[in-house]
Amino acid sequence: MKEHCVSCGVETAYDISTHIDMRNGYIEGLGQLCVRCYNSTKERNHIIVPESIIVMTPNNSELGSKVRELYYETKD
Repeated sequence: MKEHCVSCGVETAYDISTHIDMRNGYIEGLGQLCVRCYNSTKERNHIIVPESIIVMTPNNSELGSKVRELYYETKD
């Protein structure tokens, strides 16, 4: 059974049983991306928030500000 892209849902070239170290486009904590989504910078619909930011920011409002800051950094 083939893995599907977590961003657009298209079937990828990788079997679910293929170890992640043997794949291109796999992002730990997010999942498998197809070639188009992995290479795309303009159509990115996901960002990765480091766990340390979440753990070290107990205030939800402040965390939201940090996540938004990360979002704008990835869009530039």
